[in-house]
Amino acid sequence: MQEFTSFPVKDPALFKKQVLQWASSFQVFQCFDSNKNPYFQDKFEFALAVDAISEIKLYQEERQFDLLQEFQTKSNSIIFGYLSYDLKNQIENLESNNVDELNFPSLYFFQARYFIELKDGKCHINRPSLEAIYIFEQIISQKSPEFAPNHLEWQSRISKEAYMEKIASIQARIKEGDVYEVNLCREIYAKNADLDPIPAFIKINEKAQAPFSALLKLNQNYVLSFSPERFMRLKANKMLSQPIKGTKAKGANQADNENLKLSLLQDEKERAENVMIVDLVRNDFARSAVPGSVKVDELFGIYEFENIIQMISSISAIKKPEIAAIDALKSAFPMGSMTGAPKIKAMEIIEELELSKRAVYSGALGYIEEDGSFDFSVLIRSLMYDADKQFLSLHVGGAITIDSVPEKEWEETELKAKSILQYL
Repeated sequence: MQEFTSFPVKDPALFKKQVLQWASSFQVFQCFDSNKNPYFQDKFEFALAVDAISEIKLYQEERQFDLLQEFQTKSNSIIFGYLSYDLKNQIENLESNNVDELNFPSLYFFQARYFIELKDGKCHINRPSLEAIYIFEQIISQKSPEFAPNHLEWQSRISKEAYMEKIASIQARIKEGDVYEVNLCREIYAKNADLDPIPAFIKINEKAQAPFSALLKLNQNYVLSFSPERFMRLKANKMLSQPIKGTKAKGANQADNENLKLSLLQDEKERAENVMIVDLVRNDFARSAVPGSVKVDELFGIYEFENIIQMISSISAIKKPEIAAIDALKSAFPMGSMTGAPKIKAMEIIEELELSKRAVYSGALGYIEEDGSFDFSVLIRSLMYDADKQFLSLHVGGAITIDSVPEKEWEETELKAKSILQYL
């Protein structure tokens, strides 16, 4: 059992800023912040894993899930990292040949030297007393990073007209019976983006208040995620997935928001999209689950976040004892809400119609514990940044069905982009 030393924290908001500034001097770290969200908070209120004792960083290698299993077993401790969307190619006979100006690893996990958790007004550091005191004093001596706005020239990889044409193409395939739903995304990017990721993350996180906010630094590569969506959790052999389908911008006041919630709940198109993904997740879970254990705990849950209102469903199942945890993760990857139904056909169409490689976007970020328990968010509402190239990328998208109105689908991508970019 690892030793922890605890310290009282007078100002948790200030401490978060200081500990991230302290971590910025290391080549690798990963931060989680639930923002005390009452809906989805689980293991960590706020946690930071810093400096890699060991790591697995893969690009084109085969058997990446097997290699991850070997690394997790060898580490014999909690590991932190992400799975990119393009690992789909190692699960099914698929390809990813579109433009990728970031070139992040397709899979990255590390075992951390330092682990710092902020919970119930106390900081817990995985070090004996004297070393922990030294680290804590280093942290609280840090100057709080200040965000300096920069002029970013954002470009869309695809025009509005071309995006709507692709929606029409998907709807034609739906009519032909090839597919029922496809999640179509587009990339918005900025070149020559001189961004300081630490204060940028702090500023957006303070505004977005997402339940799965996370910041990952991997050398010059950064992921700034403000995700509201859980991909999959495994805890005591119980699997849980919480897909999102259905989004509305919040109103001017709470009375407006209550009306918007009711409108979203009663929206037949949004309900149809949501139930398709629920069925897809149920099928994914069935591969690893004890027969008869897959169930829908909540259908069409309406949840209010800082900027938007979302329709979220919850699906659970009991994992078969003989199925390894990472195999259960693999069997459900990538998240159905980011693909469509049927899943393989939807991913083929995504590769054909989208203009840029998703890579880390719509993959999963989280941790795997020593006993195989894990929790992963879906990497949406997330900025990817290469500090050396000064290239900043954001993907946005939505589910296309036969009832989709192309103009409204474009507006939904604009809303999702604005929920992040307005703060930069």
